[in-house]
Amino acid sequence: MPAASRLYNRMVFGHPLLVIFLLCCLTAGMAWYAQYFKLDASADSLLMEGDEELEYSRQINNRYGTRDSVTVAYTPQGELFSQDVFGRIAQMREEILALERVESVDSLLNVPIFGDTALLSLSENYDTLLTPGIDLAAAKQELMNSPVFGDAIVSADGETTALLVSFARDERYVSLLDTRETLRRLRDSDGLSAEQATQLAEVTDEFDAYSALTAQQRHDDISEIRGILARYQNDATVYLGGAPMIADDMVTFVQNDLTTFSLGVFAFIVFALGLIFRRLRWIFLPLACCAVAGIIVVGILGLMDWRVTVVSSNFMSLLL
Repeated sequence: MPAASRLYNRMVFGHPLLVIFLLCCLTAGMAWYAQYFKLDASADSLLMEGDEELEYSRQINNRYGTRDSVTVAYTPQGELFSQDVFGRIAQMREEILALERVESVDSLLNVPIFGDTALLSLSENYDTLLTPGIDLAAAKQELMNSPVFGDAIVSADGETTALLVSFARDERYVSLLDTRETLRRLRDSDGLSAEQATQLAEVTDEFDAYSALTAQQRHDDISEIRGILARYQNDATVYLGGAPMIADDMVTFVQNDLTTFSLGVFAFIVFALGLIFRRLRWIFLPLACCAVAGIIVVGILGLMDWRVTVVSSNFMSLLL
């Protein structure tokens, strides 16, 4: 028998109680760090570092101050261009606008209706759908046929409208991201001094922590908006869309799938082991081994702050 095997047998099988005790301590410690396990659906996790298209997109966002936004599609049961529907849209708009991190809500109620307004006075004197005495039929035709608002704020059939919910720009997030990307480009081109390398490590850690906070805030925002929209489902069909919602839903779906799959694997293992061995001992021991392995791996991921992407989130099935 090789020397390594003899050493392993002597240390492990020669001191079983000590080994079990140390394994329990390790599992308990990793169980504590498992609370810091995170799923990530951000661009940083889904694309390679230094991706040219992502870099170009971020440059455009910085240049023009692009903000995160979601879109609400609203289809009333009755006529869209009516005062009752306008009132409900206005109320829904005000409720969404009252949310802490929502900066603006654009809808068909605040877009300009040009009509016969002179071009020179459009910037200071234009009508909207809320202007008293406005011809709703003419306004409907104008918006539906508009090259700007047609199929954007109003659908081609005039039955559905959209609300653009824009979130406030997070300057701290933008500043941390810009600093990190600047230092990374400098590292890849000319190299970093010791001070700059330390700054990059600090900024990266700070950005990772802050991005986790902003992801939770955006999840809360999406949940609050959905709660508001749910109150208007009785007299309309309402949908929510947009990149922030999709990213948040991806994480939520994967979390739910992990829970469902874990329960399914647990039931399958119990059934298979019971069918094969028909002994409680040989059901419990493999399940305990699976639980210990899963807790340790998840705990290590939480301890090292290695965020699992929605693509690689099936690691648990591969582990078991």
